[in-house]
Amino acid sequence: MRIVDVTEFWSERGGGVRAYLTQLLREGKARGHEVAVIAPGPRDEVQSLEGGRVIRLRGPAMPYDPTYHALWNAREIRAAIRREAPDVLQISSPYVAALVATSVRDVALHSLVIHSDFIDTYARPVLSRALGDRATDLALSPPWAALRALTARCGVTVCAGEWLATKLRDHGCERVACVPFGIRHQDFSPSLRDESLRAELLAAMGVDDGGSLLAVVGRLAIEKRAAKVFDALASLRAEHPLGVLVLGDGPERAKLEARARTLGLPVSFQGFVTERSRYARLLASADALVHGCPCETFGFSVAEALASGVPVVVPDAGGASDFVGGAYGERFAAEGTAVDIAVATRRLLRRPRASQRAAAFEASRRVGPAEAHFDALFALYRARLAG
Repeated sequence: MRIVDVTEFWSERGGGVRAYLTQLLREGKARGHEVAVIAPGPRDEVQSLEGGRVIRLRGPAMPYDPTYHALWNAREIRAAIRREAPDVLQISSPYVAALVATSVRDVALHSLVIHSDFIDTYARPVLSRALGDRATDLALSPPWAALRALTARCGVTVCAGEWLATKLRDHGCERVACVPFGIRHQDFSPSLRDESLRAELLAAMGVDDGGSLLAVVGRLAIEKRAAKVFDALASLRAEHPLGVLVLGDGPERAKLEARARTLGLPVSFQGFVTERSRYARLLASADALVHGCPCETFGFSVAEALASGVPVVVPDAGGASDFVGGAYGERFAAEGTAVDIAVATRRLLRRPRASQRAAAFEASRRVGPAEAHFDALFALYRARLAG
């Protein structure tokens, strides 16, 4: 098959969608498919990556995070798609990319891949507090109608979790298929835990190695809610010595650094750790992962933490909540306060570490391998093309 993905989410630094599409390029090549990604960038260029190609179309830098660029020139997007002549035109963002891609009709199969729960999770809590539930339902009707129209123009809509597939179907979205994401289990293991590294990280933050090393992983953007996590962890310091290991970067980093100083919270900002083996060793050396984002469809960092034998604290909404059980994690109300996160983290820290680590690793076995996701995705595409 010739598969072309069109996305607006391709950062110079990294990010979840870019990581997923990089896997798509690699796994497609391994199975004999020709895969390309059309993405915005600072200049027009074609890059080779993981056996496929990334076709960058020049666009202005986005104001919130200038490592992302706008995919805005519809004529150039259409021309790039037609030059590639895909069998499957995969759409990885529901905005300009979707509108333009679905207007190119001489393609055998359009596939919409949902990477975030972008309607309810972002808007509903704010609107409900301001307007009430009934008015919020009315306010959210237009975006749901737009999404229904988009799925009607696609041969299949792919999402990572059955909870999201059910929500989409309940709102009238068509041809929804659940193809669970997976992780590269071979990259992660509890055996990668490094007590010397853990002690070194805590010491650099001025924390005795009898304290806890808590990880915050992901892009540092507003929707990840790291600021609320910082507030929660700062409130626990009086009763439980701890340091915070941040693996990720983004537009909120400077504000979070300032917030940590104001709170007196010991934090080590590592940035995006691009060396996979170092990332896995850092993650395995943490005592817990505290995750603030409720709007992800899967939660790669949470699954990777479990595979590293690291227990987790997560919101009770979004893909991350699907991973959590009482023996190795805690949930908090997604729209609650920092106090709710603190209470859940306190419960987890009071339990024996060894048993939680063993239970976390055992739970990770229920998460499929990344290779299985792409086997299922490509099989789905072949079946839809045949049909």
